[in-house]
Amino acid sequence: MHRKEDFHSAPTQDFLEFFQEETHLEPQPLTRAPVRGWIQVAFWGLRIYIVVMLVMVAIGFARGSH
Repeated sequence: MHRKEDFHSAPTQDFLEFFQEETHLEPQPLTRAPVRGWIQVAFWGLRIYIVVMLVMVAIGFARGSH
C-alpha cells in the first residue's frame, strides 16, 4: 500500500517550474463567443418567457391587492 502524499507540505520542483513559466505571461483579452442558430432562438425564447412571466405576476399582484 502506498503512503498518501501530503501535497500541502511543500511545492514540488515541477510545480515551481510551471508556476515560474506561467506567472510572467500577460492575460489574454476576453471576447464574446458568437451566438448563432438555435442558441439565438433559445435566448430570444427565454427573453419572451421572462417578459410574459413578469406581466402575469404584475396582473396577479394587481388583482390580489384589491
